[in-house]
Amino acid sequence: MVDISAQQKADSTYFQPRRLGHANLFVSDYERSADFYKSVVGFEEVYRQPDNKASFLSNGNTYHDLALTSTQSKYAAKDQKPGLFHLAFELETEKDLVDGYNRAREAGIDFAFVMDHDVARSVYMNDPDGNMVEIYADVEADWRALRQGIIVKEKPKWIPGVTSVPLTEKNYPQNPELVKVEPATFHSRKVTHIGLVANDFEKMYDYYVDVIGLTPLVGDRRSAFAVLQGTASGGDVTLYRKSSNAAPGLHHVGFEVWDEDDLRRSVEAATKQGIAIKSNIDHPARHSIMIEDPDGLKLQFFVNRDWTADVIAKVDPKEALDLL
Repeated sequence: MVDISAQQKADSTYFQPRRLGHANLFVSDYERSADFYKSVVGFEEVYRQPDNKASFLSNGNTYHDLALTSTQSKYAAKDQKPGLFHLAFELETEKDLVDGYNRAREAGIDFAFVMDHDVARSVYMNDPDGNMVEIYADVEADWRALRQGIIVKEKPKWIPGVTSVPLTEKNYPQNPELVKVEPATFHSRKVTHIGLVANDFEKMYDYYVDVIGLTPLVGDRRSAFAVLQGTASGGDVTLYRKSSNAAPGLHHVGFEVWDEDDLRRSVEAATKQGIAIKSNIDHPARHSIMIEDPDGLKLQFFVNRDWTADVIAKVDPKEALDLL
């Protein structure tokens, strides 16, 4: 694979994400799930939207690492099942967002809608498998001043590049003070990646590389799996080919924990609490633990080791599902 410069990358794609900013999940009972993600996964609830039936959790890394939205929410389909609502990618600035949005529209790429979230502005689209993708930029450096407690309000209307002059400042938290929720079973630092089993691997690969702007760390459109990353991450989306062991859709949400000792302690605590460990993979690239949330959604807790392309590329495709 030929290396290209950051400027060439920016000129050849519509967006250039820094990283996966958050995951928004549909859950059957958002209050029950909020308790689970606080006491087991290790996040704090920073705000709640009762009108939307949703809880938003963070460790200070951003205004939310996770959103838990009820399957009875106004945003849910009539027969909505628990699973992925959307995944969101963080950009450097609002100007990058607006410029990319305009280039994409000129190229004939469709967007579902746009949103002003007070602390961030976002555009939404659907990937080839129908998963909703949010691309956003923070527009407020102090997100806690606007996002805490109970929030019930209408979203202001926003037209990218028209409502206001796009901001050029980098308003994402650049040196966030992370909170370690000590009583929790696991101590998540942040959400890092989403594992997606692709219905059409080639189309999904092309979409996340050519439209979203992620860069392959490992894999190409012919591979059994591919790890795709932004400019400030070690992997934001892992794509897998569908198989008898992996049906299309969300496979797991990945969370980085503090260190190896902390992960071992968490496994011991989970076992004592009766939390089933679905997989425990001790690999040179990564130590990975998999559990399930109250709706059966898979959650991965991990510590990276030799997280390099050469080592990752040698992972067995079956093992990759619960490791990468």
